[in-house]
Amino acid sequence: MNQQETWSADSSSRPFVQLIPDVQFARFASGKTLSLNLLLPKTDRPAPLILWIVGGAWISCNSSRNLPQMIQLAERGYAVAAIEYRLAHEARFPAQIEDAKSALRFLRANADKYGLDAGRIGVWGHSAGGQLAALLGVTGGSPEFETAEHLQESTAVQAVVDFSGPIDIELDFQSEFHMPVMALMLGGTIRMKPELARSTNPISYLDGRHIPPFLIMHGDADTTVPLRQSQLLHDALSSAGASSEFIILEGTGHSTAEMLTRGDVLGKVAAFFDTHLKI
Repeated sequence: MNQQETWSADSSSRPFVQLIPDVQFARFASGKTLSLNLLLPKTDRPAPLILWIVGGAWISCNSSRNLPQMIQLAERGYAVAAIEYRLAHEARFPAQIEDAKSALRFLRANADKYGLDAGRIGVWGHSAGGQLAALLGVTGGSPEFETAEHLQESTAVQAVVDFSGPIDIELDFQSEFHMPVMALMLGGTIRMKPELARSTNPISYLDGRHIPPFLIMHGDADTTVPLRQSQLLHDALSSAGASSEFIILEGTGHSTAEMLTRGDVLGKVAAFFDTHLKI
């Protein structure tokens, strides 16, 4: 079912949630390490997992920034892993998606240790994290971007949520404002690196694949990532026969806080994951 909606803003008991901070999942020859913050619900059975990928224009990554909002998902019975990834000035693309997949493989390999259900995993991200979430969703279970450890583990996910992700950087990100970040991430301008730029686009990977269901949300007052970026992804997913729901948030800009503090938004995300991840 493919849906497009426009929403306007409107404005209990709390089960026990455990935080396991700074769980290291990758180490590089340079000495650089990557870690994740893991929220675990109190439950007597393996918990479905949500991988949260924070935004930051690929040049900043504070994996603890949105933990207060993620706790609400943990209180509903989900484990939530907020992950780090290498930044554009540290490593060129595809390092960022390789790191997201590395975190997912690590968590699947350690599912028994942390009480996770390795068969029920969703990914969710905002802005640059939304792009990575979408890219992981469409390449999960396939060989693209698979590196490092736990390669026996699948990176397939069962559900994807993309908040305001930049999908087609060739279309909207060649201005002087965006050029420094693009040059860091690609090792050159988009015009100099067209194939690498195209490889960042989740739409490039839709043909002939099993695509998990998507929920896409984007504010119509977003001046950082144009609304049409999410429209492009939704239309491409729908054309490929995948399940995609696209919700336009009226009067909402680009900031993560602006989206995550809306109860209707978090409620919709939770309902989406409940549909696709809970038994």
